[in-house]
Amino acid sequence: MGLSSSKLRVVSDPVEFASKLEAADSRDTSSWRAYDYVIVGTAGCVLASRLSEDPNITVLLIEAGKSNKGNLLLRIPLAFTELFTSAVNWQYKTTVQAELNNKRLGCDRGKVLGGSSSINASVYQRCSPLNFAAWVEAGAEGWGAAEMEHYFNKAEKHTPNAEVGNAALHGTSGLSETRCGPFAPISGPFINAEEAVGVPRISDMNGPDGPAGVSYFAGSVDPHGERSSAATAYLKDSVLARPNLTVAVESMVAKVIFDKEEGSGFPGPRAVGVLLQQTVDGPVFGVAAKREVILSAGAIATPQLLMLSGIGPASELEKHDIEIVQDLPFVGRNLLDHYSAGSLVVRTKAGMTWDHILSPLGGLVALSRWLISGSGPMAGTAAPVGLFVHSQAILDSPTTDHKAIDMSASPKDQPPNIEIFLAPLIVVNNGSTKTPGKHGFTIGCVAIDPASKGRITLASKNVFDHPVIDPRYLSDADAQDLRVLVKATRLALRIVRAAPLAGIVELPEHDDDKTTYFWPGDADPDTVTDEALEAWIRRNGQTCWHPTSTAKMGASSKTSVVDARLRVHGISNLRVVDASVFPTSVAGHPCAVVVAVAEKAADIVKAAQKGC
Repeated sequence: MGLSSSKLRVVSDPVEFASKLEAADSRDTSSWRAYDYVIVGTAGCVLASRLSEDPNITVLLIEAGKSNKGNLLLRIPLAFTELFTSAVNWQYKTTVQAELNNKRLGCDRGKVLGGSSSINASVYQRCSPLNFAAWVEAGAEGWGAAEMEHYFNKAEKHTPNAEVGNAALHGTSGLSETRCGPFAPISGPFINAEEAVGVPRISDMNGPDGPAGVSYFAGSVDPHGERSSAATAYLKDSVLARPNLTVAVESMVAKVIFDKEEGSGFPGPRAVGVLLQQTVDGPVFGVAAKREVILSAGAIATPQLLMLSGIGPASELEKHDIEIVQDLPFVGRNLLDHYSAGSLVVRTKAGMTWDHILSPLGGLVALSRWLISGSGPMAGTAAPVGLFVHSQAILDSPTTDHKAIDMSASPKDQPPNIEIFLAPLIVVNNGSTKTPGKHGFTIGCVAIDPASKGRITLASKNVFDHPVIDPRYLSDADAQDLRVLVKATRLALRIVRAAPLAGIVELPEHDDDKTTYFWPGDADPDTVTDEALEAWIRRNGQTCWHPTSTAKMGASSKTSVVDARLRVHGISNLRVVDASVFPTSVAGHPCAVVVAVAEKAADIVKAAQKGC
């Protein structure tokens, strides 16, 4: 039997967990409702769960969105694009992007318990050990590949698939559930086609040599075919019933409050609590932190909250008349995001893909199957197969045996900088454009080592105003990102035309009609020009929803925001634990990395609590 809702400490009324404030006493935290740890944002689900294992420690987790309970779409792995227009998405937009024909792009992030892990594509990947070597080189001592492997294994509980994957490369006793499959019929031929052009097949994406090659992805999906998010994995009913853990939803933290009195025994200003509201004109509430405030609001909202609290570039704070608590020039800087060339759609014969679920009847049948048995397409992920390669290994012209890849040309000291993934159905405009009666699959070509760097700044000093998000896609001085994507797109076109797919795809000899969403899938890779592909990438491209590094780890306050123990430089009792602390981007999908970072952070915090 489950626990009754009355025993689960998930609350939405601030009166139940915070102190209502008058303006005059908003800085006096002595009378506020207090907890040992106040965690802001639900990348903090992991931390809240782990820290509250000690019954003598009180923990408050604050989420701006609603609870994940009771939302059917959040449970269905393949339904994630249906969430983009719903209330569980922050609906962020970028600024006008000069290199993308002055477009503004969506920057979808989860506004719900579990954060973006509740609305993402459910791809599980540990990325490359070389990424973590780069982290250490950048000043994140203690965050190397061996340390991260320990926390990946601690976090993961993998259900083996006898046909694909390598169970020995996965954890078995963690809280985050993963598995491989189910797969659409097109998946196997797609892998065979990649092997035909020279890409080696690897047993699993998560091996010690990283993801250089082609394989099936594991998904963050439990044995019942349901999404395994940070909320479902770490905040099960048994955890929510702990009397020392309170989870607050529908509450927006407006700023962190500091004690700046000299002689307090702490170096620098000390975080002592947070202010929060539910609406822009609503009452203000306060919560005190007896030990630490931990920001886990993600790569967009964490730098916004730091700046609103007076921590960030002095010039940015002065612009908005915000009192400077600590001048940290890299808050909001160094935004790295994986830019995708967008949907490359390829026609196929019927029966090989999951396009049938896009029709009303087919969708109803698939949903019924999932509801009854947790099986079928709805239990699968949107990207079941991935290829990772370095652009230096891609040949400008295929060899006589049609090989387009020479893996020996990959730099041994660098992770892949290209991902090509398969989506086993037609996806146009993130699924908002319907394609009834059509059959095909979609390829995504992604630059996963971005040279272009953006930034997060403030629109105002009001937390309810979205921050200014400027990823500066394709803006690097030597157009490296654009050149990489052109190479990746041409490689994808060669894979589509490799013999293992020849009897499945339905392509004209060469079609130059750029008004159809089947272009450039219909284009001949030997004749289509770089200029035509560049124009398509600028017109068609989008984020891959992987923003990181806006409060990055490092040794110096001049070039980073937090130290290797995730403490904000120059501030006591304030840490950051989310994707914003990544010193560099990662070669793949970052969600599993965020969970591992949070697992390690929990141990760091526990050690600090014991005085270690």
